[in-house]
Amino acid sequence: PMFALSVLLSSTALSDVGGVQQLKRVVVSGGTHGNEYTGVYVLQRLDTRKEQLVGTYPSLQIETLLANPKAHALNRRFIDADLNRMFTDEALGDLTLDGYEPNRAKAISAALGPKGPRAAVDVCIDLHTTTSNMGCTIIVDEWCPLAQRVAAYISQRWEPARSHKLRVMLHEGVSQVETPYLSSVARHGLQIEVGPTPQGLLRADVVDSTERALQLALEYLERHNRGCAPAPPPSMPVFVDRGKIAWARGAVGSFLPGSIVHTGVQDRDFLPLRKGEALFEQLDGTVVPYDGSLGEVVYPIFINEAAYYYAQSGTGVGMTECIDWPLC
Repeated sequence: PMFALSVLLSSTALSDVGGVQQLKRVVVSGGTHGNEYTGVYVLQRLDTRKEQLVGTYPSLQIETLLANPKAHALNRRFIDADLNRMFTDEALGDLTLDGYEPNRAKAISAALGPKGPRAAVDVCIDLHTTTSNMGCTIIVDEWCPLAQRVAAYISQRWEPARSHKLRVMLHEGVSQVETPYLSSVARHGLQIEVGPTPQGLLRADVVDSTERALQLALEYLERHNRGCAPAPPPSMPVFVDRGKIAWARGAVGSFLPGSIVHTGVQDRDFLPLRKGEALFEQLDGTVVPYDGSLGEVVYPIFINEAAYYYAQSGTGVGMTECIDWPLC
């Protein structure tokens, strides 16, 4: 079928409790990129735990969504276009965009949306993995204060001994209608990103960290509905997306870039990079320094991410600024 949601449990209908707006329908999506197996596996594990979920999160109706089944079946990131770039209002309304993912995005939007405050789904949690050394990153948006509070809740309860360090990344200055990610179709949305892990396989530690972050997110939503969610801290440290520095293009017809990430940067996600320090190395050995265009000191993310060798996903290395973000 073109579209299917798996309903794991049905909640008891709840009216507003103590003036708290209830969050009933929660969609957990995975396989938005077909070769990211962890999210798909976590969805399958959720399907086997229906009774346990009913008891743990009685106020939530949790549904699972295999977002890009065709790409997943072929172990590919996408078929025609990156699905996680297809959810701006402009793209969803553009009937001239053809291909599997543009049409799939419209079907998902029809089922979960319409995008904005009237969406049929209250919360979407989209599960991703990365080949980069990102640890466990909760990705939230400025337009969604609820996701920010969820991220703070996860951060405060994340066990330091876990193999993946917990960080929060935030997209600033982009409205919900302009956001291209699947999770933005619901009224509220966030993404869980865990790595490093290769594409097209499963690692138990990556699955474990993904499930722990998801468990804490659902726990917060349940406590929210019961009116007993803890007050968030006044602020939390976040890495704010400031854009990408693209590497040089490779030869025409080649998937290889024209430069590689410098050894001094590789695997140093979320660590400071200063203007003038080495960023790339060209084919002839020339070192290309960071030019300072996105700030004197930045914190690189998704360093040498395999998916970013695709132009449609955006080539290069992401740069962020680390700030203390006030919570509503």
